[in-house]
Amino acid sequence: MSGVPPIGAFPQTPVTARQRSAVRGRSRTPPPPKRATPAPLPVAPQQRPGPRASSTPVIPLNILDAPTQRLYALGVYAALFAWKFYDWAQLVEEETESFWLFLKWLGIDFVFLFGLPELRIPWLELSQMFVVVAFFFHVAFDWMLMFNIGFPWQAWLFGFVRVFYDREVAISEHNVKISSIIHNTSLIMGRQIINILPEGSAVLNPEHQSFCLGGDQKTAALPLFFNATIPVEVELIRTDLETNQNESIKLSRAQLRDIERKAKRESQDGDQPAVQYDYVVKKPGVYQLGRVLDEYKLEVNRKTPPTFVVPCPKAWVGPVAQPGRCLGDLSDVSLHVEGTPPLKIKYSRTINGKDHSFHFQSLQPDGFSSPLAGLRSTSLLGPGDDDFSWARPHRVPVSLNESMHVSGEWQYSVDEVQDAFGNVVKYEAGVDDVEAKPRPKHLVQSFVVKERPHVRLEGCDLRRPLKVAKGESKELPVRFQIAGAGPEGTAHILTWLFSPIDTLTESGDHGDVLSIGTYNAKNARDRPQISAPGLYTLRSVAAGSCEGEIQEPSSCLLLNPLEPRLTLRAEEIPDTCAGNSIGLRVDMDLIGTPPFVVRYDVISNGQRRSERVTIPGLRYQMDLIPRTAGHHKYVFTHIGDDIYSKGQKLAGPEYVLEQDVKPAASALIQHSTGKMGSCLGDEVAADVLLLGEPPFTLEWEIIHDGRRKQHKAANIHENSFQIRTNPLTQGGEYTLGLTSVQDRRGCRNFLQDELKISVRRQSPRAAFGQVEGKRKMLAVEGSAVRLPVRLTGEGPWKVFYTSSEVLDAEGKPKVAEATVKHDNGYLTVKGRGTYTLTDVWDNQCHGVVDAKAATFEVDWFARPRMSVVLSPGLVTEDEAGGYKVEGVCEGDVSGFEVALQGTPPYTVEYEVRHRPLQGSPSLSKKKFEASLGKEAIQADTSKAGLYTYKFTSLEDHLYSSRSSSNNNGGGGGGGGFQPLVVKQHVNRRPSASFAKPGQTFKYCKSEQDNEDGIPITLTGVAPFVLEIEIKHQSAAVPEIYRTPPISSRTYDLRIPRLHLRLGTQQIRIRDVRDASGCHSAASADLGGASSVQVQLFEAPTIYPLETRTDYCVGERISYTLSGTAPFEVWYTFDGVERRAKSPTTSFRRVAESPGEFIITTISDKASECRAPVRIAKTIHPLPAVRVSQGKSVKVDIHEGGEVDILFEFFGTPPFEFTYTRSTNARKGQKSQVLETRHEISHEHTKVIRAGLEGTYEVVAIKDKYCAFSTQGADVGKEKAKGQKAIKY
Repeated sequence: MSGVPPIGAFPQTPVTARQRSAVRGRSRTPPPPKRATPAPLPVAPQQRPGPRASSTPVIPLNILDAPTQRLYALGVYAALFAWKFYDWAQLVEEETESFWLFLKWLGIDFVFLFGLPELRIPWLELSQMFVVVAFFFHVAFDWMLMFNIGFPWQAWLFGFVRVFYDREVAISEHNVKISSIIHNTSLIMGRQIINILPEGSAVLNPEHQSFCLGGDQKTAALPLFFNATIPVEVELIRTDLETNQNESIKLSRAQLRDIERKAKRESQDGDQPAVQYDYVVKKPGVYQLGRVLDEYKLEVNRKTPPTFVVPCPKAWVGPVAQPGRCLGDLSDVSLHVEGTPPLKIKYSRTINGKDHSFHFQSLQPDGFSSPLAGLRSTSLLGPGDDDFSWARPHRVPVSLNESMHVSGEWQYSVDEVQDAFGNVVKYEAGVDDVEAKPRPKHLVQSFVVKERPHVRLEGCDLRRPLKVAKGESKELPVRFQIAGAGPEGTAHILTWLFSPIDTLTESGDHGDVLSIGTYNAKNARDRPQISAPGLYTLRSVAAGSCEGEIQEPSSCLLLNPLEPRLTLRAEEIPDTCAGNSIGLRVDMDLIGTPPFVVRYDVISNGQRRSERVTIPGLRYQMDLIPRTAGHHKYVFTHIGDDIYSKGQKLAGPEYVLEQDVKPAASALIQHSTGKMGSCLGDEVAADVLLLGEPPFTLEWEIIHDGRRKQHKAANIHENSFQIRTNPLTQGGEYTLGLTSVQDRRGCRNFLQDELKISVRRQSPRAAFGQVEGKRKMLAVEGSAVRLPVRLTGEGPWKVFYTSSEVLDAEGKPKVAEATVKHDNGYLTVKGRGTYTLTDVWDNQCHGVVDAKAATFEVDWFARPRMSVVLSPGLVTEDEAGGYKVEGVCEGDVSGFEVALQGTPPYTVEYEVRHRPLQGSPSLSKKKFEASLGKEAIQADTSKAGLYTYKFTSLEDHLYSSRSSSNNNGGGGGGGGFQPLVVKQHVNRRPSASFAKPGQTFKYCKSEQDNEDGIPITLTGVAPFVLEIEIKHQSAAVPEIYRTPPISSRTYDLRIPRLHLRLGTQQIRIRDVRDASGCHSAASADLGGASSVQVQLFEAPTIYPLETRTDYCVGERISYTLSGTAPFEVWYTFDGVERRAKSPTTSFRRVAESPGEFIITTISDKASECRAPVRIAKTIHPLPAVRVSQGKSVKVDIHEGGEVDILFEFFGTPPFEFTYTRSTNARKGQKSQVLETRHEISHEHTKVIRAGLEGTYEVVAIKDKYCAFSTQGADVGKEKAKGQKAIKY
């Protein structure tokens, strides 16, 4: 029995049950054998159906378990039902039937019901009988819904559906919600609330506002409230804050009269239940309400909490000793706050434009206690609290001492201050305050925080001392830096310590002798000058008021090196021949800082000159050897070194050297290279410089072809001599060599100087070469002609020539010059004529011209020519010098011939410019080649317009287009090629096409006003004539219609109705002809596909479903249509024309606003005929009523008093309305209706007097046409009277 579920339990899912039984079977273990028992009878086999593959769900249970599959199936079924109810609601609104919707839901239900068992979902494996019965039930249900067959609970079901979808199309063609129109709460507005007043009362400052006096606030208005009473005496008690003494204040009669007038005025308006009077005070203190008497001299109930009027809090920034600050200094700012403690202050600290706000709270003097600090409200201070000294103002200082870590502009400003009562004084301008004024000086304290300077030495320390000459000064190499400062902001004061060089300690530090130096620098590049040797150490630096930082290295050692000194030792340099001195050898010993510069003067034979020598070390030797004989004196004047650059003056006989010099005889050839060239037969001259004492004897020799020839010249009394050779008549290499020289002393000196001379073996020559065995050639006109020249010698050559065509002013041939670089070169000429060589030079020598080959003739080839072959009547010349071809129609065959002269083959280029009748012109370039004297040109007639053929280039075998068009040479062909122009007019074939081919035009059987025609576009020369082919679908033979002459290029075709039949016909353009005589047939140019369809229809109609003409806002106006859906309905509403579409034969709109609704035109899909109609409906607004001008007015009256209740009506009289009196709503209680009344008014206003307490409201209103109720009840018998009641 374990496998049987208990009574009342759910049955197990079949698969789950099988799994559990399998688990139980595996978990059973056989009991241990106890003893042998007889074997029981075998169990009879049970026939269990084997597991079938078809019982397994289509969706495996491990993917989606069985309960979830059942939930999804139920969800799909519910969604289909919701969709079905939506379609049914649409049918009910349209009041039509839908056979197609019935078939749609028949198919959907069939698929769902018969497909669900196939999924084999556990518990949903429905039997076939159940599915068939359920399907027939759904068929019956679909038939009742889709054919809108009434059933008892239809209204309830439709209302349930309308909860989720309540939108319909209104007259404005927008979807509107019906409930928002008929549930318009603005139709009934306002109510009158009447309260029976209790006894009167008075209270001072019931909202416990805080007040303060001071600054711009000179007075304070204390609110006094009087409820249900008119006072005749009011007394206030003021307690002074300083003395704690009481003062009695009574309101004057004028003030009491103001209270009385205000109370009466507000009782008439019915706006406020209590009267407020603001009593203005000018003194601070604690104010309490004393005695209040009403008009009966009775004391009025009053509440007397104290009202505090204290001096307004204020704050300011205390003065500072110095407005400037340096980076890292403390701000040292104090804020002062004055008011009733505990106080709050808000101040701002602005650093370089970035604002930061800070607060200080609970500012109070030491030992101060306030009842407000214990969170006691001023309303809890009763009459017994007579000591108000805690409310006196106190002054509290606030110190701000923070490190100024950022350089720039700092500003502390007070923004806001608040006292213990919540009185706030704001000093900062608002965000929207455009005309913000600057704050007073006592509220702002500004600082300029400057950067601190940094200074160090560069290029000098204890290892690298400064060196300066004695008596001179040098800049102390100070590097000054300050962040963010310009050139004008780098002035600073620098101080340093100085110890003389002889007072330093053994370690190199400062000794006992110290002095302090100070320097005021104007900028960072301004440095102090120092000259005394010793140790300099930077001590301090200050820029403005800010002390700076001394960085390392900070010490520098200044030294004065020794002055340079010079010691000279000299000895003579003897001559080997005569034994005389020829110069001095000087040894120099130096002291100082190398390198040295020694300056000395040389006085030779009365002439003085200055010399200098640079010595890199401390020892140096130099030779002073003069070139001329005589007395020579050397005076050493100055010595300088690396430190003493200006030099030290040398004086004394030890710095003066003298000698008498007689140099040995010598001679030099004055030539830069030692080599020279010479022409054959020329003389050669060479200049020789002689050294020694004249007179001289010079010997030289000339060597040529191994032979030496000696020459000698004696008694030369000058120091210069020119050797001139005889004419060198043999070519080859010559050597001119100096052998010896002897002066007056008789010493003969050997010489080695020589000069190489290269002599040409022959003179240069020039002659014209031959071209094809002769010195004559033909060339293309304007081209550069190269005449061959044969030259001998050493290039380059200068060739001089003349031309018979180029003459000078005297009429003689003009000599031209050309440079030829190669011996087989060319003369480049550009003109024709006879050219003659006149002279020639190579790079050195003059040459000769060969008289037999001195001339050359140049001439031009003839140019090509072209002309157009004339033909009477076809090709003629025009007045402009061009040619004109007879005009043809578009597409005809045409052409002309051109004649060519020159050297074939020819290449002709021409342009074809097409200027169409409309649009921009086009240009195409063409080219052809011809080998004969004539060539036919095929004219282009593919498009209409003016064709201009311009032949721009003619080439033959010799002349290209560039040479033909740009050069104008003489002879032969004459000038350049002149373009030829041929023009031809191609007339356009007329064409006609439908502007909208393939479109269907719909017309009504009867012609209508402003009926659109079939637009046709024509091209050609007007006037035009069209042949139109009309073929009806039921006729075998088409009908031809010819149009009258058409004078424009656009035409609206209107076919008379006698050529049309009801139904569809095809309209086709058969032929078109224009004034030029050209025509186009449909098969050739117009195309058979250029056609339109014309359909002729009867006009649609519309009928209203109701005969009444008056409707109310919120009602539906319905019509029925006849024709082919969909329809388009044109109507006007309040003078505005609209268009609506109806996909069915019913048309319905919701009246959302009042006005005149007139249907003017209707058209359907088949014909698109706009049939004129006029069906007018008047939509009236729903009546409206306002109680007490649409406001909720509360009026307080005494027992026995009355109030006039004003009812204002909107609509068409007479008006019927129902109003109720209910209890006044109180907190936690629901208002109950006490009585209901019904009234009639023939005017737009009605006044009803009421004296009972309660809330008076209108619940229903009805005018002549419409009614409205907030209670959902049908008001009256409106339908019987043609009225409409709005119910909900």
